[in-house]
Amino acid sequence: MSLSAALNTAVIGLQTLQSQTRVAAGNVSNAQNPNYTRKIATLTTPVAEGLPQAALISSVVRVAAPEIQQDYYEANADFGRLQQQLTYSKELAEALDATNTTGDQPALLAMMTRFEDAWKQLEATPENNDLKNLVVQRGNELATEIRRLNGLQSELQNRAQANLQRDIEAINQSTIKIAELNGKIASQAASGSPVGDLQDLRDAEVAILSDKVGVRAILNDRGELFVYTEGGVQLVGSTAQQFDYITTANPPTHPQAGIYLQGSSTDVTGGFLNGSTRASIDYLDVTATALATSDPNIGALPKFFNQLDTFAANLADVVNTAYGGVFFDFSGAISTPPDEAGLIVVEAGVMGDPSTLDSTVAGTVQQAMRNTTMTNAQINRTTDPNGLVIANVNIFGVANGILAYQARAAADNEIQRDSSERLQNTLDQKYRNLTGVNIDDELAQLQVLQNNYAALANVMNTITQMFDTLVSIGR
Repeated sequence: MSLSAALNTAVIGLQTLQSQTRVAAGNVSNAQNPNYTRKIATLTTPVAEGLPQAALISSVVRVAAPEIQQDYYEANADFGRLQQQLTYSKELAEALDATNTTGDQPALLAMMTRFEDAWKQLEATPENNDLKNLVVQRGNELATEIRRLNGLQSELQNRAQANLQRDIEAINQSTIKIAELNGKIASQAASGSPVGDLQDLRDAEVAILSDKVGVRAILNDRGELFVYTEGGVQLVGSTAQQFDYITTANPPTHPQAGIYLQGSSTDVTGGFLNGSTRASIDYLDVTATALATSDPNIGALPKFFNQLDTFAANLADVVNTAYGGVFFDFSGAISTPPDEAGLIVVEAGVMGDPSTLDSTVAGTVQQAMRNTTMTNAQINRTTDPNGLVIANVNIFGVANGILAYQARAAADNEIQRDSSERLQNTLDQKYRNLTGVNIDDELAQLQVLQNNYAALANVMNTITQMFDTLVSIGR
């Protein structure tokens, strides 16, 4: 090999080492970036006149683990759904005071107990007007609490709809970003430029999507990523799909509330099978199928208020039957089926003048609250399907059944959420172990590069000395 060829080989080698050093340094500087994957410079050795030349960098690629990454997306979607389900179930349980840890009775049960005790006291002293007044007062407190709980319906519904709206907006933003990154990646890949950092940014957006809705990602030969929901709805193709969340039906374009392709009448709600969007969809579901299912997270909000309706109706039925008249009324419409918890009041005449209360039946009412049992048909009525499967319990048992139902749903969701979080963290760590940066490995690589750089520098120095000697001889 000629001296000039040797010098050229050394120069190219130094350039290659410089590029490798930049890659390793970039890895080290991003070691704490959770959205960064390790980059590797792949080398090629060209041959000229049958002789190997200095190694060149053919490409800079990132380390990938697509199978683990897809498993992580699925676990992330499960966690997003379960986390949102837990939030909703806790809201309902806390509204009923069903999860208090003070040792006191939940508010609804405490008011029922005070109401029953007032009747008991009146039985002992039926002529006492103060005790009549106490019975009416306790009954009014109980009815007020039932109406308060029923009054949460709009607030809870609006909150869930706002959550779903934010999720759809986040999905729309991510699909746009992924489509933009697809274009940049395809363009840079075609020109031979590195695309690893852009792919990392794209994966981060897909991870955001997977929390909102379960996703499937397919890579084409141009490096573009097409993304679908687990139910087959395309999120990103050649362009970004955009969606609208419609809160109320508006036929004919939007025959029912749900998620639609933006600007169209195509309802894609059924394709959103996982993630936090699914939790909100299930929570708000008022269909007969949702109300009939044993899953407390499907139709959870309407079931909750149907449970209140059922409780109010059975409370009024038990007390009024034992009283022999009207004590609890539904806005004066006692002739209609009492099935609206938000309308229950103490009968106007009794409320206005407690002295008119028939105290002779005080013991009968008190005993009825303890001894009257209800069938499951009374507790889970066809007009108010609510998921309760209790039967042969008194009115206290109905209240306890509702409290237990909501508390158990919250507890079960927390267990499932915690289990899902552990799986999510395990898969994330496994993916990071495979694709993340190991500082020790990178520093060792930098040491090797430094030694190679020093060796090539010595080669160049020797060649320079040889050239100087040749020049001196020529003089």
